Amino acid sequence: MILEGIRMERAGGRGICIAHAPDGKTILVAGAAPGDIATIKVLRKKKKHLEAVIERLETPSPHRVAPTCEYAAHCGGCSWQHVAYPEQARFKDVEVQENLRRIGGLSCADTRPIVPAPAPFRYRNKLEFSFSASRWLTWDEIASKQPMDTSHALGFHVPGMWDKIMDIETCHLQPEPSNAIKNFIRSYAVEHALTFFHPREKHGLLRTLMLRCTQAGEWMVVVQFYEAPEEAGLALLAAVQQAFPEIVSLYYAHNPKPNDSLYDLDLQLFYGVSYLTEHMPSAIPGGRALSFRIGPKSFYQTNPEQAHRLYSEALALADLKGGETVYDLYTGTGTIALFMAQVAGKVVGVESVPEAIEAARENARANQLTNAHFEVGDMRHAFSEELWERYGKPDVLVTDPPRDGMHPKVVERLLALDIPRIVYVSCNSATQARDIALLSEAYDVATVQAVDMFPQTHHVENIALLTRKTHA
Repeated sequence: MILEGIRMERAGGRGICIAHAPDGKTILVAGAAPGDIATIKVLRKKKKHLEAVIERLETPSPHRVAPTCEYAAHCGGCSWQHVAYPEQARFKDVEVQENLRRIGGLSCADTRPIVPAPAPFRYRNKLEFSFSASRWLTWDEIASKQPMDTSHALGFHVPGMWDKIMDIETCHLQPEPSNAIKNFIRSYAVEHALTFFHPREKHGLLRTLMLRCTQAGEWMVVVQFYEAPEEAGLALLAAVQQAFPEIVSLYYAHNPKPNDSLYDLDLQLFYGVSYLTEHMPSAIPGGRALSFRIGPKSFYQTNPEQAHRLYSEALALADLKGGETVYDLYTGTGTIALFMAQVAGKVVGVESVPEAIEAARENARANQLTNAHFEVGDMRHAFSEELWERYGKPDVLVTDPPRDGMHPKVVERLLALDIPRIVYVSCNSATQARDIALLSEAYDVATVQAVDMFPQTHHVENIALLTRKTHA
């Protein structure tokens, strides 16, 4: 179905725009900018809405800009790159508020303006690329009928296609020499006839490439080989190490598994140190910066500059005076916990992944923070009597769950406790709104503060301060 003269009314979730058909039915339009007027093509008819793409742009939105990246129309990584960055941030702010209102039925008098990212590009400290023996072609390339080499690709998965890889020459999300390293590896592999992984037929040498960096400009490279690397694969690693002195840590793994997850792999250190060290400014003015060891399997916020701002905002909402006991649920490797431990009397971090807790303890020792304690535990049972007896009752609770939000039993447990303040940090304001609605019988939403960690994408972090109701 083709519909003409459709105006994009506002931004919606996941980088789409909201419009309405002449009969009033809601339309979700991908690749649009709020304010666009376009002819659209309806791809799917759902019970409550239509899903569509732009067939022809009639009148561009004043917020529309030419994407910096040549792959923006096809790569799913930067769904908002065609929108001017100040407007991206504003749309994300509106989305957070809409989710709280629509999903949670919540209101907040103190909804603070979103904290935009200072750098809309080159902000990521981690990127993961995939190799493929068959390069994905755009419709324009296919229509051109020109002969072209499709025998190899090193780039990103095409949205919704697990076996299709778009070859990427320049990605604008990570500082250099990210692209130089990636392109050197691809060129070397082609020149030396190293085979690229074929995801359907399950053969080929080169499978994935991960690049990590610190703000100080040190780099870690991790290469996964589907077939045993042997001499040819190790020669590639040696060539990369020689070409880029910025690389201080170089790993590889042999991965013949069905999936390319590296978390259950035995990684081999080919060259250099076993981890990168990232530094974060102190939570205390004039204080000593925190340092964090980042290994190939470590979680660390991918926008390190905004991570400091996110944690600073969370700390400000926690309103610590210096003697409080803080519990940090879903603590991961302890980044938020250690940041708050610089001010709090005591911080207790709880996480279900033992390896993450060991990393958190190592980070505490490296930063000489003896008031930070970390425990392995299921969040549903995080407040056992034994834990409370050892560390005491929390004055403030911080929770930073995964995208799915908190388990219902965790919410039930929080409702049963008399914790004065909860600082809820979330990368998914929809599930956050759902959880806060469940907590609303005992807590009010005192403050909402969104922080844009991921420019050019639809993702946004949000912090909500919940205060215990006096009559609860």
